Amino acid sequence: MSADGGGGRAYRITGTVLDAHGDPVPGVAVAIADGPGPFPDIAALTGADGRFSLSVSTEGVYTVQGTAADGRSARASVEVSAGGTPPASAELRLG
Repeated sequence: MSADGGGGRAYRITGTVLDAHGDPVPGVAVAIADGPGPFPDIAALTGADGRFSLSVSTEGVYTVQGTAADGRSARASVEVSAGGTPPASAELRLG
């Protein structure tokens, strides 16, 4: 968690997108699908290692959704809290 430029808090959600074999999947669009608002209407793309990072401004339970270019998708719930160190983390497995 880190302070943002607006004087409020920014909470980080990190994670990894894996395929059915447990290998990282690059280039997957990961976004917040549900949670306490407002949350950013922006997607992060996974890197070569399948990892992603998103920022939210409110504590709570969020649903993170990853969608690959071939249409495969996965969702996971993650809880963000003020005492959350390290950042909240989610693992998405594409089927």
